[in-house]
Amino acid sequence: MKIKNIGNLFLVPFLLISVFISCSDTNTVTEVVSSIENTTVQKTVLPTPTVGKLLPTPTIQNLDQNQPQSTPQIIFDDSKQQSIQIVVNPLSKARYKIGEELVRLPLPIVATGETGLVSGTISIDEMGNVVDDSKILVDVTALKSDEDRRDRWVLRNSGIGKEVLLEVQDIVGLPNPVPNQGNYNIGIIGDLIISGVSKNTKWTTDLNFDGSEVSGLASTVITWDDFNLTKPTFPFILSLEDEITLEIEFIASLN
Repeated sequence: MKIKNIGNLFLVPFLLISVFISCSDTNTVTEVVSSIENTTVQKTVLPTPTVGKLLPTPTIQNLDQNQPQSTPQIIFDDSKQQSIQIVVNPLSKARYKIGEELVRLPLPIVATGETGLVSGTISIDEMGNVVDDSKILVDVTALKSDEDRRDRWVLRNSGIGKEVLLEVQDIVGLPNPVPNQGNYNIGIIGDLIISGVSKNTKWTTDLNFDGSEVSGLASTVITWDDFNLTKPTFPFILSLEDEITLEIEFIASLN
């Protein structure tokens, strides 16, 4: 019996050894194709590389660092102040102050006459403007000083009449909206009417807001000639100043 291709037989042991070695290595897969008729073909598939260290997945925060910052949204409050009324209550007072020199005293004094008959309302709209017909009325028939003769002269001979009226036209420096608390310096502008004579005046005013109540002191300076008033003449009076300070010390409610 004649053996063919004896040369290929000698290759078989070597192929078996190669298969055994290849199968023992878990990192290599070997495919062997043997054929007595054909040449052995060996294909080696390399293992998939193992990733030694995982890179961190970029977070949203990291990504946002490279993005342009958004502009903050500005919300405008278009709400308006409600219209209010400042109502003068009966605890308010009005007074005049005049510098005098008296025979019986070595130094000048300030003669003061005062009345508690003060009333009125100042109305303010949503825009902070004074509404027409805002006024303060002072009944001067109740003016009282430390000298009865002076008081009688003021009422009968000065030409002051029975009432003094302030028609308020504007308020300068009043916050809008009107606050609930705090002290403020404002200017009240209006026509002062005494015995039918009208003159535009500005009253320097200190205000104190406390909840629904407002108090303060308003003052202005006039002269006798501004309203055609007559100075009193008495033997005990040496002289009178030309300027008269008028004050309204008021307490009012905010409605």
